[in-house]
Amino acid sequence: MFTSRLTINADIAGVVMNSSITRQAEGQIAHAPELAAAKAGTLSTRTSDTVGTLTLGAGHGIQTADKVDLYWTGGRRYHVVVGTVAGTSVPITAGAGDALPPVDTAITVQKQQIIDTDFDGDRLEAIAALCAQRGHVGFYDSTTLELSLDLVAGELWHWLNGGAATNPLAGKTITHVVVTQAATAAASLKLGILYDSTV
Repeated sequence: MFTSRLTINADIAGVVMNSSITRQAEGQIAHAPELAAAKAGTLSTRTSDTVGTLTLGAGHGIQTADKVDLYWTGGRRYHVVVGTVAGTSVPITAGAGDALPPVDTAITVQKQQIIDTDFDGDRLEAIAALCAQRGHVGFYDSTTLELSLDLVAGELWHWLNGGAATNPLAGKTITHVVVTQAATAAASLKLGILYDSTV
């Protein structure tokens, strides 16, 4: 049996509140990848809300058919598909999230890193994610995106069974997770999952 603990220390309107919440289950999954630096560039062409071209620096490493996440001040777009790359010119299309920003907006882009992890969302007891920088986590069932999370730098996202919030992965079977971060320096990301593994 594994135990997960969430400790909260709050001072809101001068009222101090401290809470320690525990959950127990038979299974757990932990991932703590170090995410590479995102690549800086600009949106040099904007054909529509979902189609455009990025101009990145030499040696950017983004390749044709990659799936990437884009970040800019005030917005983000995820699961974007890269077209035929020609040097520093990187065409993009599709994706989800905010509409592409105006032409010449500074942007950072990172190829999605895949975490091979499998679990049944109905068996979750606790789940949490934290990124040192602005980041994104996408939970997939094969090719279907089941949950897309925006992570604020240094702020924990979590869900606990038995609380007021609905299980965000209820009825979903997760086959893998994709992660990215927005900063032009490497950043750590942590994902912890506690689940009922009894059958």
